[in-house]
Amino acid sequence: MAEPLSIAAIGAVALTEGVKFLYGQAGELLARWRARRSAPDPAAEVAAAPVVLALPPAAFTGSLAPVAVDYDLVERLAGQLKDLAADLAPYAGGFDEIDPTDQALLGRVDALRLALEAVLGQRLTFVGEQRPASGTPVVSGAAVVGEIEGRVAAVRARQIRAGRVTGAVRADHVAPGGEAYGVDADVIGPG
Repeated sequence: MAEPLSIAAIGAVALTEGVKFLYGQAGELLARWRARRSAPDPAAEVAAAPVVLALPPAAFTGSLAPVAVDYDLVERLAGQLKDLAADLAPYAGGFDEIDPTDQALLGRVDALRLALEAVLGQRLTFVGEQRPASGTPVVSGAAVVGEIEGRVAAVRARQIRAGRVTGAVRADHVAPGGEAYGVDADVIGPG
């Protein structure tokens, strides 16, 4: 989990609006994921429908680029997304007031935010928070293979220009001449 203390300084209004947004997006993503699973051709039906997200300006800095949802990751995180959204429902619904000094609450807000960032592939940064603006790419990759005889990279990039990129490779054996890279990049950061 990132530092929930960083979101403690942003204030109750931004947190309240941010929690409403995060809660709503978790629900929307889970609904789209369920619809995709039950569709006759999931990839064509739901993947074709673009996900357009407008960030509430009172809560987040920056803007999101067109969103490509990682539905495999939604599937892996579905339980966590449901649990975190359920924990935050009283705040999103306005039944409970957000206390910006409640570290446990901030931890849950941050956990939901991080899960959504992973699924959306972009940062969601609160107003006043000291981190890259919303919309900055978040790229993560993993490769798990038995034997590597050629070249394997969890993430290969030609550009990106900003954001957070992580990659990991796990292999049982790397043959002579084999190459394994967590991240094999050409550029990534500012030019």
